[in-house]
Amino acid sequence: MQKVTFLLVFSVVIGILFISLNDSFAQSVIPPRHQWKEISDVDHLTCKDGLVLLQKYNGAPACVSPTAYLKLVDRGYGMFDSSLLTKRPAMTESLIKNIASNKELMSHWHDMMQDNPKIMQESMKEMISQMKNNPKLFDHVMSPMVSNPELRIQMIEIMKSHPHMEDAMHADERWMSSVHMPNVMNKTMGNSMNKTADHSMNKDVNHGMSGMSHGMNKSMSDNLRGFSNYDRMMDMMHSMWIDSGLMAEMHQKMLENPHHMEKMSDEMMRPMLTHMMGDPEIRQKMIEYMLEHEEFMNTIRHENTN
Repeated sequence: MQKVTFLLVFSVVIGILFISLNDSFAQSVIPPRHQWKEISDVDHLTCKDGLVLLQKYNGAPACVSPTAYLKLVDRGYGMFDSSLLTKRPAMTESLIKNIASNKELMSHWHDMMQDNPKIMQESMKEMISQMKNNPKLFDHVMSPMVSNPELRIQMIEIMKSHPHMEDAMHADERWMSSVHMPNVMNKTMGNSMNKTADHSMNKDVNHGMSGMSHGMNKSMSDNLRGFSNYDRMMDMMHSMWIDSGLMAEMHQKMLENPHHMEKMSDEMMRPMLTHMMGDPEIRQKMIEYMLEHEEFMNTIRHENTN
């Protein structure tokens, strides 16, 4: 009797283990080269989470990391195919996130935005839409402008030349009260303003060096350090540029990245602010945001006193 009971228990345990192993196997993803033998249509191939499907130039598929994907396309071993990505949102997000973290590729993307007024317009509209629904993204856009002394001065000058923004500020009682408060600054703020003044005095002197630096940086960017084939990487970037879905996702990743927004604020402040101040809702958000930053308001008061 005990022997029979033992056999029954043993059989049940073996059965559970078999089912568990079978389920694990079913959930695993077969390597694409094995799938390719059974499925001739690349659109039906799958990859493990975190990997991106790449089709080699000989037609064979491969599942690779986003970093490897860029290297293989750069070296001519693989083809960038937007149609494969658009059908796989998780892969698209993983690859674009990797691209958005690459300074060389994103520098070229910023250049394309500035060289194309239509795309700039669409990008700014998308930025406004995203900021309305996500306070974190709004902070990513505003923070570099109000925190950086030089950008702060530029921002104030741009706001002064925008009639709708001027009217909105004059109509806001809190703004007018704050601006006309005595410009009392503590020692820290005094030092900050001195640094700002020193920076302004040295700006012209540094301009020539800045121009030389910009030329050097542009040359290095044009060669796309870290990539061996400029044309292949540019073909990939332009393919993404003309795909509205991929372009929108790229701009979303840029908004989520504070470092990119800092760079964009430095390079594209006027078009960014012009679109932001042209929207009544964002315009009011800007006023409220600036009122919360004492350092920025002290700069405004200083300018007002002068």
